[in-house]
Amino acid sequence: MLDRASLERLSRTPEKNAPLLNVALAEEGPAAVLLALARSSAVGPEAIEVIVGRIAAEGADVGRDRQAGPDEAFVSPAPELDRLLVAHPRASGTARDAILGRHADDPFFVLAAAAHPRATLDAALRAVDWPPASPVHDRLWLALVDPSAVPPLTLEAWSQDPSPLRREAAARITREPALLEALAADPSRQVRRAVASNRFGPHIRARLASSDPAPEVRLRAGGALSAHGEPGGFEGGSYVDSARFAAALRAMRAGGVLAPDVTRALSAAGALDDQGALIAAQVLPRAELGGLVEQVVGAGLESSRSFHLAAGLALRAADDETEHTEIVYDTVKTLASTTTSESRLTGKARLAAWTAEGLARCGDAATEPILEELADSPLGAERMILARGAAIRGALVSDLCAAAAADPACAVPAALLELAWADPSIPDARVVELAARIPKAKKRAEDLPEDEIDLDPSLRSLEVLERVVLTATRSRNLSPRAALAVVALDARRVRYILSAMPQWKGRLSGGPLARVLRQHAGALEAAQAETRARVGRIEGWTERMLGEIELAIALAVGHLTGAEVARRIQIGRQVITDGLSLVAGAEARAAIEGPASLAALLAWATKTRTSHPAALATWLLLERLDRHRAPSLIASSLDALAAGGAGPAAASAKGVVAPSVCDALAVIERRTPGRLETIHPQSPRGRATLASAIARAYRALGGMRDERSG
Repeated sequence: MLDRASLERLSRTPEKNAPLLNVALAEEGPAAVLLALARSSAVGPEAIEVIVGRIAAEGADVGRDRQAGPDEAFVSPAPELDRLLVAHPRASGTARDAILGRHADDPFFVLAAAAHPRATLDAALRAVDWPPASPVHDRLWLALVDPSAVPPLTLEAWSQDPSPLRREAAARITREPALLEALAADPSRQVRRAVASNRFGPHIRARLASSDPAPEVRLRAGGALSAHGEPGGFEGGSYVDSARFAAALRAMRAGGVLAPDVTRALSAAGALDDQGALIAAQVLPRAELGGLVEQVVGAGLESSRSFHLAAGLALRAADDETEHTEIVYDTVKTLASTTTSESRLTGKARLAAWTAEGLARCGDAATEPILEELADSPLGAERMILARGAAIRGALVSDLCAAAAADPACAVPAALLELAWADPSIPDARVVELAARIPKAKKRAEDLPEDEIDLDPSLRSLEVLERVVLTATRSRNLSPRAALAVVALDARRVRYILSAMPQWKGRLSGGPLARVLRQHAGALEAAQAETRARVGRIEGWTERMLGEIELAIALAVGHLTGAEVARRIQIGRQVITDGLSLVAGAEARAAIEGPASLAALLAWATKTRTSHPAALATWLLLERLDRHRAPSLIASSLDALAAGGAGPAAASAKGVVAPSVCDALAVIERRTPGRLETIHPQSPRGRATLASAIARAYRALGGMRDERSG
């Protein structure tokens, strides 16, 4: 065994060593020796095999000096060794494939192995199967796959493979006119674009340029081909250090390149097909997309192309939040041109209606891809759009739930959980499973009702509600009516909430309730449940003057009865200025004790709704405990309250009836998007209140410029 100094001296000139000596250095050498061998192009495959084997056996400790002390600093050379050896000109295919197996998800290793002058078929296949961001993104890395690495029979098999990625690769790599001829009729536009990018079929390119239905294929076929897109090797030096490799690697990391000719083709509405409109809305930069939306909207919203463009907007990934928000505002401005005197919707509500209709009616938006795209939190994942789409396409919710069951690894949007909860055809077990797959919400500057998962506690059993709320609250806030019903089921939760309650101000929201449940989640799971009576009674602590949050929580957990709350309000002992917090407590109590327990409170709200804003808000939101509020009845109540001008907050300086009534109407719209469109107040104040409520219900759609935070 050589000493350390001898090992390092001999590794400085591996090209002068005998092959067996380099093998010995690879077997015994520390990190510096292994790196020196890996950097030398003269080292043979035998020594490389030894180093690869040591990495597999020793892992991060490969090259650690056995004579070094335990406190001596050591930086593992394993990552750098793998990078050097996967591109080593004398590394065997077996060694390179072994390294690639350890880094199968790293673009550098995938590309380095596939672009190697002696690439294996397995390495080439990994690059071929590396997906693009969209069907119109060019996969520049395919040009680095040497055609000689893919046998003709393999290319023919790829040309008939179900995967469009392999058919595209065959169209890029092959030089056989017959194979190009067959692929030119492929149903996938990305495959035909690959044929249009292949210089070995000039007559086929000419035909595609004049007759292909996809505009980007026509433009590619009729234009000049760049040298970068041609398959081939590298000249001189290490190929991984070339500009061509660097460009392909950048493209691979970005999911491909949206070429200028593709951008131009997708930006021209006149030549755009339906599927192209769907894709264009998902991939075009903001400026080009804005121009395309103007062209399509100007031609009319009822065309098939318009629906496909709207569906693409609904499914566009919100990777860049700032750009996403700006695209929403640009589109809202464009849609404003379609507003007429008869229109009931303006602003973001108009955008929601258009994109929802596109999502529901677009035939190219299959359910499985929709679920995958909704997992990236696009516009269509928001409840105001997904619920509208489900109302148009009745099977949308069940289809998405079935797709979620088929792909357990895919996250699901919170809106799908809400819709599944309200759909009696979806089994309880499926709803509970969906609750565990809700991703965390993006942070905002404050707790907003738009960020809460709103579940009606009366629609399913309390046992299922408890499981869903405790599961979903790990990642999201739940609406107060759902969270309070679950709190009321366990005496320990009640104590936790009552101890935290004095710190809460303003209107009751799901955020504080969720934070308390998360804070004590361990204790709640470890201990046995402390069940309690479900019939409410008046507790001593409620005899003092209560704020509206305190009143709502006391009612929800059964420390006050609905009759007592109504009595105190009627005699003037309890002042209600808002009503929305009280409603949350009332809905939770009704789910536990039954609607009859709230009869007195409902009677007060019904009697005074035309003179008291909080009563009208309560009456509007407690309709499930009484009867459906007809649009004409809501409109007349708004007009009567506006005419009476009663109550401490009856009208604002702008002539709106009251903030609490506006907020209650917004809640109704969020629960059933599109409902406020059917309400037609006659008074100016009533119409102003309704318009304000619609705007508030949709304010967070696509992002809020002033309320988003890091």
